[in-house]
Amino acid sequence: MVIGGVGGSGTRVVVEILTALGYYLGNDLNGPGDYLGYTLLFKRRNWFIRNFEKKCFEPAFRIIQESFLHESPLSVRELWFLTNATFSMALHGHNHLREGRGWWAVNRAQRLLSQNTVFSSAYRGWGWKEPNTHLVITEMNNYFKNFKYIHVIRHGLDMAFSENQQQLFNWGPLFGVGIPAFKDHIPLASFQYWVKANKAALETGKSLGTRKFHLLNFDKLCTDTKHEVEKLGIFLGVDFERTFYQKVCELPKTPASSGRYKQNDISNFPDDDLAFLEELGFGY
Repeated sequence: MVIGGVGGSGTRVVVEILTALGYYLGNDLNGPGDYLGYTLLFKRRNWFIRNFEKKCFEPAFRIIQESFLHESPLSVRELWFLTNATFSMALHGHNHLREGRGWWAVNRAQRLLSQNTVFSSAYRGWGWKEPNTHLVITEMNNYFKNFKYIHVIRHGLDMAFSENQQQLFNWGPLFGVGIPAFKDHIPLASFQYWVKANKAALETGKSLGTRKFHLLNFDKLCTDTKHEVEKLGIFLGVDFERTFYQKVCELPKTPASSGRYKQNDISNFPDDDLAFLEELGFGY
């Protein structure tokens, strides 16, 4: 089970729901519940852009799988991959702010190799949340057995005016979106990235089908919680007990930032991109 989406989409609450349902989502998480082992291995801008077309991600997937299941030792190839990832992250960090340098990277590698926590039959299933996973949905599906992916999407105009623009600065060029030179150019570029990144994820979702790919609208999750939780339960194959169902439905909360785009000028946002926003059920 993997959870992803454009950064700031509301993936944190999905971690809370799945944890409550008995899923094991890793032993090295940050505050929003991102699995930092994936961050170390994949959120390396230069390496990822160089390898995006090659799709040479198997060693990283094997390292992640072993960190959860502890089935067999890592190979020399995998250990070398982890060493290179750690060295690269320690030098450059994982975003345009260069966060993740130095000992942060070393600590992540140590946690990946740790034998302290392991997935067991006590859990309903295992997986992780890291927003950037939407870039490699097909590759994860090809590698992991019984793969399921939850793609979380939030109102694109609210996302455009968010402080969280790491994905834009990391991966914008992969989608033909230039890195904005000035702060007041960020919202338009961010919205264009949101459109293109989500279009790509939804196209992949069509090829995977509804048994493997679930689109979760964060705004609807907050306003029509019971219906969205029921749909998520069907996707997961979970039968809710009444009291437990009520507990899960209490988790999503509409954030104060909802509707923030209304205080900003969107007159220069392309009509085609705004049409895609409406196709997904978001008004403006």
